[in-house]
Amino acid sequence: MDESDIPTDLRERIRDDWYNAIKGKRSKILDRLLRAIPDTVKYVERIAEPGYEGISEVFNPNWVKYNRVLRKYKAKVTRGKDIWHGRVSSAFAEGGAFEQGIYAKMDTYMNNMVTIWRIVGDKDTIFGPAPKAVLALGGKAKVLEAVKLAKDTVTGTPINIFKPEHATRILSTVDQILIEGLNAILLAKEAELPFDALITDYNAILDSYVKNTAFIKSGIDANNTFCHIEYDAVNDVVQVVVQEATL
Repeated sequence: MDESDIPTDLRERIRDDWYNAIKGKRSKILDRLLRAIPDTVKYVERIAEPGYEGISEVFNPNWVKYNRVLRKYKAKVTRGKDIWHGRVSSAFAEGGAFEQGIYAKMDTYMNNMVTIWRIVGDKDTIFGPAPKAVLALGGKAKVLEAVKLAKDTVTGTPINIFKPEHATRILSTVDQILIEGLNAILLAKEAELPFDALITDYNAILDSYVKNTAFIKSGIDANNTFCHIEYDAVNDVVQVVVQEATL
């Protein structure tokens, strides 16, 4: 699914919901922080000392400045016990650094969500290629017809290829493989990295389920049945192709 297929109102709604949901947890997060570290004693016990122990393992003890750096760090982090409460309360005040940080990360969040939507979609608005492939393999022809885009091609009538005792588990597994594979491939493609090997690897994993005679019904032609991730070089698009065949 292309980025242009994602409705604008979906982006805005999800972005606003995310911002408001995280912002709404501001008081709860502050309360938990202050309960976990209520005073300077707990600050030293739970922040200063673990921090000092952790950083002491980062540097080479044979480094000439090792002891000086650790002494300076220990002094600074321990001194923080007197200002930690005030700064945390200020950061989590309404309109404070916490809310500002959420707002600043909205574009990053949206960019990440766009990649997810292109693969999975949104169950209330639009279906991505992964769930549509699962619908095809599960024989959900009417649902698939209702959610497919104009660019999607369906020939014939999809059937459920899996044995009843395996269908739910295998379809869920295939869904996860497609999501993981498409995500890795799209990220590699957009970073202008080679992705042919990724396609080959993930298709082999998909074959181990979709072509496995232990999972598919009798009468299904395993040799000519597949669910593959493919790259259409003509249209420069990564897509999912499902083919079902019977004996």
